[in-house]
Amino acid sequence: MTERPLRVCHQCGLLTPSGVLRCLECGALPPEVEHEQRERQRAARFVESVFFRRAPLSYVLIGINVAVFLLTAFAGGSTDPEVLTAFGACNRKLIDQGEVWRLVVPMFLHIGMIHLLANMYALWVLGPQLESLYGSARFTILYLLSGVGGFVASYFFAHPESIGAGASGALFGMFGALLVFVYKYRAEIPPMVRATMQRGVWLTLAINLIITFSIPFISRSGHVGGLLTGIGLALFIPYSPPHERKTPTVWRVWQMVLVSVVVLCFGFMFWNYRGNPPSLARFLGGANVFPENKAISRFAEACNEGERVYRRIVRHLETGQPVPPEVLAASAAARQRLKQLRPFNAGATRLADELHDLLEGQARMLTGPVTPQAVEQMRERLAAYEQHQQQWIAAEGTQYGLEFVPSAEDAARPDGNPDRE
Repeated sequence: MTERPLRVCHQCGLLTPSGVLRCLECGALPPEVEHEQRERQRAARFVESVFFRRAPLSYVLIGINVAVFLLTAFAGGSTDPEVLTAFGACNRKLIDQGEVWRLVVPMFLHIGMIHLLANMYALWVLGPQLESLYGSARFTILYLLSGVGGFVASYFFAHPESIGAGASGALFGMFGALLVFVYKYRAEIPPMVRATMQRGVWLTLAINLIITFSIPFISRSGHVGGLLTGIGLALFIPYSPPHERKTPTVWRVWQMVLVSVVVLCFGFMFWNYRGNPPSLARFLGGANVFPENKAISRFAEACNEGERVYRRIVRHLETGQPVPPEVLAASAAARQRLKQLRPFNAGATRLADELHDLLEGQARMLTGPVTPQAVEQMRERLAAYEQHQQQWIAAEGTQYGLEFVPSAEDAARPDGNPDRE
């Protein structure tokens, strides 16, 4: 036979069996249970007073992003570089020419349906949470300035020929603001709420940083720039505590100033718009829904065409035949196409420039008599280019889905050197 241990009630001082939750005399709960209940009630009050506030701006931002995406889709394709540039994508050369509004408008542009859906889902999840914590006015400041901070970082650190678009810089700024919040106000946040928020913020941020640094085409500088901007702003911008009923005037003034700047930047974009007018025909003809990346396709096609033309000219010279005018025209077209490529990788840009220089050099040789030594030199230069191409694809090109596929000519050659990407 066993006996139950007894405990002394902290309210009435009488003995109560430890297995009984409430005191048999006064009904008091054990201190640890009362403490846990108080913490749960405190957490519930904090969540109800802070996270159940209205957050209309987050959904307004989602609507604006979707509307701008539809405009680009109906103008010929949300992945078309020319369309994106016309709608205000971040471009260092154009910004240097005075189009500084391209540091603001791109946060409302998206490149393809997947890009839009991923960012809008993140905004739908994080936006209302951050807007509830800081209020719409301060949320506006955090979101817009983080987006601008991301594109300022892209301006300085991304490839000078690249174009950038997307809300990711602003979203990473939201991550940064939440990260600062859970540590800056840790004394005010109930432990239960703080622990949940810390786990969620760190896990989500870690996943997004892994994606940022492992997937091509993502602007690493833009994401990091937005994150650091959000962290810096949240260190100085206070959150809206549960007892706050009215947003201080200073934040409302800043909100109106920034919204006015965004409207003005969109005005400059439409004033300087040189793209096609949106239409149903262009929407149906463009790549809008889950498209392959046009920059990669155009790069591969331009390089393949440049090599084919180069080889055709070499074959004519080897057999002593004159180069037909249509082949010369094809060479000029290939050079022009290579110069117009939108860069997506520094190594790919160097390859395109090298092939362009090969074709330029070949065209200069054709202005005079071509000796057998000159033809052999053409072959050697092409072989060197192919070696550089193979090295780049082995090191970086495979992550873009590029590989060597031998042409019919190469398959028949004993060395089997490939000719295509």
